[in-house]
Amino acid sequence: MVGKYSIEVSNNRVTFRLEVKRNITVIQGDSATGKTTLIRMISEYNRAGNSSGISIKCEKDCIALSVADWEQYLTSSEEKIIFLDENNSYIHSKRFAELVKGSDNYFVLIIRDSLPQLAYSVEEIYGMRESRDSQKYIKPRHVYNEIFKLYNIREHEHIKPEAVITEDSNAGHECFSELFECECIPAGGKSLVVAEVLNAGLDGKDILAIVDGAAFGADIAEILRVARNRKARCVLYAPESFEFLILQSGIVQVDRRVLEETQDYADTRTYESWEQFFTAYLIELSEDTIYKYSKSKLNKAYLTKGNIEKIKKVIPNLIEISP
Repeated sequence: MVGKYSIEVSNNRVTFRLEVKRNITVIQGDSATGKTTLIRMISEYNRAGNSSGISIKCEKDCIALSVADWEQYLTSSEEKIIFLDENNSYIHSKRFAELVKGSDNYFVLIIRDSLPQLAYSVEEIYGMRESRDSQKYIKPRHVYNEIFKLYNIREHEHIKPEAVITEDSNAGHECFSELFECECIPAGGKSLVVAEVLNAGLDGKDILAIVDGAAFGADIAEILRVARNRKARCVLYAPESFEFLILQSGIVQVDRRVLEETQDYADTRTYESWEQFFTAYLIELSEDTIYKYSKSKLNKAYLTKGNIEKIKKVIPNLIEISP
């Protein structure tokens, strides 16, 4: 499934509006914020249609999935927007994660806690917020407000890291080791980034942690909690992926529409996250060029002085990089 879809769910008392553009959208928040009401309204509409007094406006069918026959439904449905809440305990199961991966559907998960078995974007985590209009409109807002995809940093504030932690230990780490003169530490996986932030050897040092934002949604709350409790600063930099930075830099020739309207190209049947899509896209574009890309080992052509400068230009200027 590809594309971006606006959804409006309403009755005579309340209207919910949201937009989805990736395989997984997460809505978080405490009770009494409307999450349960949204699921109930979609469920009632699925059962009784217009006679329920509820209206759903969307190009795709919106389904509130219950416990009964969920596995069978997920294996047979196509191009639907499926809503689930945490009362469906199977959303924490390995089997559910397997069925989401490669599904031809979008999922809206209404939960309080993270789901580490799923790869979802830090940009697709929302909380409910009521508008101040006379009609009660409820529209999700980003939970993690971003400044140039930098998290745990205030506007106009800069960071000059004394240590850099990278999510991967391969191509991205090689490039960032070249960019930063300070210690550059590979975590070896998104679930291990927090452990590196807690490394006693980094106490008192300002840290920059660089992760693939397209798949880091389940871990962002924990790393920001840890960052807030440190004596020194820890700033999270979460671009879509390292490959996305290369594509943005102009080192290889790119169709800009693919970067600006990725939802129209990253088919959920093939790509679990946009990070996977950007990796495949860069490999395809560079296949027969001097910039042939491999995630496991960075082609030295990317590390020339000119290309390093191009990559520097797409990194937010709030991050101070040594000349």
